[in-house]
Amino acid sequence: MAKLPPSLQKASKKNKKSGLTTEFSLPFLKDVPDKEVIEFTRNLAVMLKAKLPLVKALDTTIKQISHSKFKTIVEDVRKQVKKGQSLSKAFSKHPTIFDTVYIQLAEVGEVSGVLDDILLRLSAYQEKAHKLKQRVRMALVYPSIIVGVAVSAVTFLLVFVVPTFVDMYQDFNAELPGPTKIILSISEFLTGNILLISGVLILLMFGFSYFSKTPKGANLIDRAKLGIPYFGELYKKSLVGQFTKTLATLLQSGVTLSESMRVLKNSSTNSILTSEVQLMSKAITKGKSLNKSLENSVIFPIIVTQMISVGEETASLDEMLNQVADLFEEEVDIMVEGLTSVIEPVLIVFIGLILGAIIVALYLPIFELVNVVG
Repeated sequence: MAKLPPSLQKASKKNKKSGLTTEFSLPFLKDVPDKEVIEFTRNLAVMLKAKLPLVKALDTTIKQISHSKFKTIVEDVRKQVKKGQSLSKAFSKHPTIFDTVYIQLAEVGEVSGVLDDILLRLSAYQEKAHKLKQRVRMALVYPSIIVGVAVSAVTFLLVFVVPTFVDMYQDFNAELPGPTKIILSISEFLTGNILLISGVLILLMFGFSYFSKTPKGANLIDRAKLGIPYFGELYKKSLVGQFTKTLATLLQSGVTLSESMRVLKNSSTNSILTSEVQLMSKAITKGKSLNKSLENSVIFPIIVTQMISVGEETASLDEMLNQVADLFEEEVDIMVEGLTSVIEPVLIVFIGLILGAIIVALYLPIFELVNVVG
């Protein structure tokens, strides 16, 4: 069956050696939103379904793209296709936008003559994968925003509000309460070393960013993600759901199991899952079944191996993988809803307690003075 395009294989090997891609991107910023790629894939599939020639279909699709950078990329794809290159090879020139799954399915569609159907299936797969990522991201980002606001509020109080009390308490001819001393000391340290603290935090951010891009760093961070209570389980379920949905899409499109494993190995964003896929790929090459290759997995639970075993025995592996993906997507939904409903009041109470403690500590001397006068 279809294999990885030679250009993609070379790019994959080169990237593994250097750890770099040919396209520059800023950290924490995505060059092209997923929704743009999904919409492009769907529109191109519709154009091809209407029997338009590929170049004409690309021309029509380009007119519907509003994102300037992505429009430039698709125009380059059209130029390559017009020169005689295959669509999959043109896609492979932009690996940061079109991943190995995307390129492999495009090549399968070209070889089999059903590119329109494959692209429709691909857009449906992308839509589901995007929604799954959004749910997990919402579960992780929402608490982070609340904590960030809390830290900002506390820092503002300590740096700008608390110092105004220092002058007032200098004329206070009495021993200050312990909590007040602690708050004043913290405020004095922050205001006196604000530049040093800011510099250290920036260095830590850059250091963490660099460390996370090294193989050892990525492995440690991915293991840490899986080990976080509740969040780790949520992340693991999302990985299983995405993996099984991707594998099902590849198999339904006519890609062999062994070739699908090669594609998944190159497209996984989690180093632990990548290692497991490599072991699975070797086991399958040696003649083992998929469910047997998952026996020692730390990511895939027993229910997945059992359902895959049933799928292999009944010759309906792709259908069973889709069922597994749907099951885990539902579980992710339930976990996200449960998390957001519980974590919001907990964080609000926690933030209220911290801010309240600071304010009470600041006014304790005044309360004591009032009691003495009274």
